[in-house]
Amino acid sequence: MNNAKKITTLALAISLSLGGGIALAADNVRHAEDESSSATQAVGDAWITTKVKAELAIADGVSSTDISVTTVDGVVTLTGVLPTRTSVDAAIAHTRSVKGVLDVDAAGLKVGDPAKVAASDRHDSESTTLGQKVDDTWITTKVKAELATTDGVSSTDISVKTVDGVVTLTGALSSELAVKKAIAAARSVEGVRQVDASALRVAG
Repeated sequence: MNNAKKITTLALAISLSLGGGIALAADNVRHAEDESSSATQAVGDAWITTKVKAELAIADGVSSTDISVTTVDGVVTLTGVLPTRTSVDAAIAHTRSVKGVLDVDAAGLKVGDPAKVAASDRHDSESTTLGQKVDDTWITTKVKAELATTDGVSSTDISVKTVDGVVTLTGALSSELAVKKAIAAARSVEGVRQVDASALRVAG
């Protein structure tokens, strides 16, 4: 009986050991499959994007150069401006026809005049740049005025320059305290994002 029990126990131990190994191997296989699936999806998305662009390029009434195409997990997002609703519908239809496309998000595909939109974008960009220049000039003027009224700081010994809200102070002041006061005064001005005082030193 004792021998029978020993044999049964040994068999059970071997079975559990093999079972654990099998489970571990199964986990490894699942992990490898997950990684392979992710890599395959990435390749698949890139392939779908390429195929959609090619399809749009030969589609009648669709200017593919006016459309941006991105694909994530088989969902294609179209962004841009086309001249008519018909051309938008055609772009969506051609995109759906590509093998592997699960869905099409065309919320960013608008109807309008692409040339006017491009011109408007350029105008907005130029306006932003001009506005920033005006703001930078205003900040420079305000910083200079603040320095001129700060005790212990000789504003005539400091050069002030502002780019995108970053104020650069250059020059030499009488003491470390004066340098700190100048930095604090510049930082106190509305619109100042940062103060670069690396070129502001103590005269010696």
